[in-house]
Amino acid sequence: MNNYLHLLLFSFLVSHTVFAEPKAPAELHISTPVWPGFTNADSSGAYADLFRFIYQKEQTQLVWHFSNYSRAIALVQQGKYHMVPGLSAYKSPRQHNALVLSEQPFDTDLIVAIYNPSHTTAPELTKLQHYKLAWDLAYDLHLVLGLTEKGYEVSDIKQGLELVKNRRVDIYLAEKSELLQYLQGETPIKLQPLLYKELLRDPIYLAFADNEAGLAFKTIWDQRFNELYKTGQLKTFYRRYPQLTLPRPD
Repeated sequence: MNNYLHLLLFSFLVSHTVFAEPKAPAELHISTPVWPGFTNADSSGAYADLFRFIYQKEQTQLVWHFSNYSRAIALVQQGKYHMVPGLSAYKSPRQHNALVLSEQPFDTDLIVAIYNPSHTTAPELTKLQHYKLAWDLAYDLHLVLGLTEKGYEVSDIKQGLELVKNRRVDIYLAEKSELLQYLQGETPIKLQPLLYKELLRDPIYLAFADNEAGLAFKTIWDQRFNELYKTGQLKTFYRRYPQLTLPRPD
C-alpha cells in the first residue's frame, strides 16, 4: 500500500513539473530621460541595447519609465523603480541618497563648453568660474568641474543653446555625444555661430535603488559586466556603438 501511495505521489509531482507554467522573467524597471540615440522613446538606443545585452541571460524584461533627469533619479531614490543610468561618481548628496552605484563605470561623458566666439573667448577649464554658466537640470556639473557654485539649470539642450545665443549665459556645458545626437536629429540643426570646446572626460555609472530588488539587479549587472569584459564580448558590443566609450575596469 505504501509503495502504491509513493508511486501516486511521484506521478503527481512529475506531471506538475512537466506541465507547470514557465516562470515569468523578472522585470527591471528603468527610470531615465529620453536621450536620443541612447534611450529613445521607443525603447531603442545604445544604452537600451547594452542593458538588454547584460540582462538577457537572466531573461530579464526591461520596463521603461521616461521623465526628466531630476525626476528619474528621485523615483529610484524613492524605491519606485530599480535603476537610473548616467550618474557621476562625484559625491552629490542630492543624487546619491538611497542609491548604490555599479562597481564599474559603463560609459564616459565628454563634457564640452558651448560658447559664442563673438562675445566669449575659448574657455579654459581652470577659468570657468569667471563665466556665467548653464547646464542640464540635475547634472551637477559644478562637482565634476570643481566649481564652488552651481550654474543655471535648463530643461534641455535646445534651451541651453538659446541662452548662449541670446547672451543670457556665457557658456552652456553639455555632454558631447548628446549634443551631436541632438544636432544630427530628424531635423538637423546648425550650431553656428556657436562653437564648442572639449573640457574633460567623466566616467558615469548606473545607480540602483538601495533596496533588496535594486541590489539584486546590481549584483547581476556587476557580475555580467565583468564576465563579458574578460571574454572580450563587451568590447565587441561597444564597437558597434561609436557614441559609447568602454571604460577600463579597475
